[in-house]
Amino acid sequence: MVLYGYTIGDADINPSQGGEQVAVYRFPISSPNSTPQRVGEINTGSIPNRDLEGLGTNPTTGRASALNEARASGSTAIDPTVIRVNNVDQPFAPATASPTRTPSDLRRFGFDSGADFGRDFSVGSQPVVLYNISGNGDTDNGVVGSSLYKITTANPGTLSLVDGFGPATTTAQRRGTQPTNSEFADGLAIDNLNPGRTRAFASDFRNADGDANELYKVDLLTGQLSAPIALRTPSGQALNLDLDSGLAFTNSGSQRLLALLETGAVYEITGYQDELAASGLGLGSATGSNGAGFATARLLGTVPLPSAASGDIDYEGFTIVNE
Repeated sequence: MVLYGYTIGDADINPSQGGEQVAVYRFPISSPNSTPQRVGEINTGSIPNRDLEGLGTNPTTGRASALNEARASGSTAIDPTVIRVNNVDQPFAPATASPTRTPSDLRRFGFDSGADFGRDFSVGSQPVVLYNISGNGDTDNGVVGSSLYKITTANPGTLSLVDGFGPATTTAQRRGTQPTNSEFADGLAIDNLNPGRTRAFASDFRNADGDANELYKVDLLTGQLSAPIALRTPSGQALNLDLDSGLAFTNSGSQRLLALLETGAVYEITGYQDELAASGLGLGSATGSNGAGFATARLLGTVPLPSAASGDIDYEGFTIVNE
């Protein structure tokens, strides 16, 4: 078995054809500098929020799914269409569905999205669902923050807001004009080797929200984010990259936590285990690895994805599949 990282570009690779044709790529996790393989193309139609920024791997089926961003820019409609595309990994067999919003006026907040599969802790049987964190990290686009959503795996499935902490959900939060969390995040990784309602991380490698690069623990039952876990370089300096990110656990064998940035750079994050193991949204002990509230990000390499270095195409979604 080989671990492959999957990502999807955000630009139309066949502009002469109708709709938006985006390319799916994979690369071996053991060799991120190697030339990626083009797996196939997905037609996301002509909707304004067509970028497939959220990627996750279902622990039950082993298949990867993609989810579109909530909003394309500050001047576009809020979450006009929700698209989930299953089977974007090998064997490539993309199947698109538009989940039903519950309630019908629900709209996702933000512009940048991350996704991953995990258990639904609000149900006794804990079925697997697709979680989506969607946020705004730029003050030019309005209030900074993020909200957590979940989509059932049925076809087409249902989309709902995860908000079980603090005051009752407001109309603005339900309609996507206000976030439930004041912290921005656009990557999501859920621990499916040792499942638990707070064994998940969200990532923020942006600076436009006024802080440096960070992780947050995620409560999958309430949607609440923890205090920040500051990311540092191996030399102990604050990581300061200002890029969109995707986040994924290997979820097989010796578990690893990796981030893919929009340029194709791949980072391995270490020293997070005490934070992940801490009760609830706690961040562990000061005597733990790296101390409480800190983790280390080390550059493994850069995937030579088409037009990534120039910035003409961004690659923001990321998941890992064991094939």
